[in-house]
Amino acid sequence: MSKCTPSIGGIHRSLSFSAAGAPALLAIVLVACAGEEKARPPEGGEDSGEVSAAPPPLICNEVSPYAGELAFTDRTEDWGLVGINGGRLSSADLDGDGFPDLIVSEGSFFGRDNFEAGVRYHYVLMNRENPDGGRMFVDETVQSGLFAPREGDPTQVGRASQVNIMGDVDNDGDLDVFSGQFFDGSNRDDDPGDRSELLLNAGDGTFSLAPPSDLSVNGGYATSGGSFADYNADGLLDLFVVGWYEAYGQLYGEQDHSYKGDGTGAFLDTTPTTGLTMTRGRSLQDWVDGEARRPAFGGTTCDLNGDALPDLLVSNYGRAWNQQWMSQGDGTMADIAMESGFASDEVYDYSDNQFYRCYCSVYGCDPDPGAPAFSDETCATYADYWAPGWDDLPHRLAGNSFTTACGDVDNDGDNDVLTSEIVHWHIGGSSDPSELLLNDGEGRFVRPGNAANGLERDWSRSDWNAGDLFTAFFDFDGDGWKDILLVSSDYPGDRMFLFRQIAPGQFEEIADAAGIAHPWPAGATVADFDRDGDLDVITGSSNARSGSPWETHEVHIYENTLPARNSVRIRLEGVAANRAGIGARVELTADDGLSQMAEVNGGYGHMGMQNDTALTFGLGAACAIPEVTVTWPGGAVDLYTDVPANYAVTLVQGGELRVDP
Repeated sequence: MSKCTPSIGGIHRSLSFSAAGAPALLAIVLVACAGEEKARPPEGGEDSGEVSAAPPPLICNEVSPYAGELAFTDRTEDWGLVGINGGRLSSADLDGDGFPDLIVSEGSFFGRDNFEAGVRYHYVLMNRENPDGGRMFVDETVQSGLFAPREGDPTQVGRASQVNIMGDVDNDGDLDVFSGQFFDGSNRDDDPGDRSELLLNAGDGTFSLAPPSDLSVNGGYATSGGSFADYNADGLLDLFVVGWYEAYGQLYGEQDHSYKGDGTGAFLDTTPTTGLTMTRGRSLQDWVDGEARRPAFGGTTCDLNGDALPDLLVSNYGRAWNQQWMSQGDGTMADIAMESGFASDEVYDYSDNQFYRCYCSVYGCDPDPGAPAFSDETCATYADYWAPGWDDLPHRLAGNSFTTACGDVDNDGDNDVLTSEIVHWHIGGSSDPSELLLNDGEGRFVRPGNAANGLERDWSRSDWNAGDLFTAFFDFDGDGWKDILLVSSDYPGDRMFLFRQIAPGQFEEIADAAGIAHPWPAGATVADFDRDGDLDVITGSSNARSGSPWETHEVHIYENTLPARNSVRIRLEGVAANRAGIGARVELTADDGLSQMAEVNGGYGHMGMQNDTALTFGLGAACAIPEVTVTWPGGAVDLYTDVPANYAVTLVQGGELRVDP
């Protein structure tokens, strides 16, 4: 990106619209590259309202289409990440210098740092200029105070946390952090007493604990994900938090929660009034009707029907139906997952389930599904893993969902979704695989199928396990079409998968050729860490199962090293809307006619993934952006014209456009 600073320069006129589309404001914003001569006011004096000056210099890169060459280079050592371990990763600009920083959690449920003893579970890594050139991460965990406990010396003892997502909850221009704690009720003896917390940013990447509120004093639960959103469109960020089982090995899932923010860092539990309350599941009918709580492994918010309000997608574990909570416009939400097609696919044939076949081999079934793959001795045990009248019902024939990502993959202006799932070979075809779901614009989905769109993988082994835990949409080659990153964890043969969109709705897996087939990965975050106009990837490493090539959960950065692409980096600044613009929809049309859409996200998926709140759009061969439209949470719309390509810009609600350094 060209390094420009706000100054006198080219005129960018922006119309601000109300939700009904009526023009509300005409603003003139002046920007230019640092060092250019400042323009003089035109004849007629300073009050004429016009300025004559040149716009920022045109930057246009000659771009060849991606042809299968190496795209990513492991530059872990250059970035100072050697010795950093973790599998829960999130990125955002914490200190306001324009470069995304990194938060890493090792993932141990009750792990507390002991800085004095060198015991580490968490890292706050600030993106700094490398004295030798380039960028590097610097460990400022202790200085940041992000993992300070409510009691004890913060320079020696840290606080257990697994989920770290960012949003400007007090609208003061910096990103605060929800630090979520996974309280596992089956291991109470190991509990150090830490609970989820909200930490307020002083503006420089240092944090202090917000006063206790409903968010931190609810007694604790198995927090497995969270997402900031403004569900009541009052300009203040609220928070959705999802949870796993009440205790591992039990049937009952945690109640998911909505928390209303008051703008100070305090949050009020509004779960009953938003309509999210579900039954604990005390009868079979509760489960059959979809009324029972299910264990969640991730929560994602995005606008699915274009009403400028956030909808909540809950990724549920245990072969359970997923949930799709749609905003109703009055601060309440309703689950439409069964009718929308998000709850599960429609494959309910369990005849190839090996537990079922073992059951039939021991107790008999009519019709006989066929011989199991297990021996008679093994089946004597596995036969009792199948419960007729429970395991053969649709509510138990869905998926083991971990992350749902939102993104406009087909460039039609609405959010499609990708689910990442674990599938075990012995469960068979009824277990939902990771799959792309295309939105009809109203929040209803079509499943083209992995065989049709190229997302199918060859599972030729009889003992395979698909372990997709994390996923992201991102345009790695800058052609204006979103690609798919799938992070498959720690089963034998699993690795990072990169599916390039080679034609609208068609994908090809290229991770090995692209240089990003990281074996047994854990977690991921995507951002333009070096601000060169393309997107880089950071991932961890899993050694949870025997056979892992990793001794530790070491973190790696795969820097995007493709030749220069055309792109634009867009950061939002809300005024009536929340300051960070979380939940805002950005629609961009380049001069070649290609339109794209992306939303600013406040955390999503398994254990709170988050990518930079600044959006990077690839532009292909285009070098001009005639217009960008921003729909802010609640429905206000701003139109920005002549946005410069290959620059970083801030779009301020009301029409102002700034070129950033």
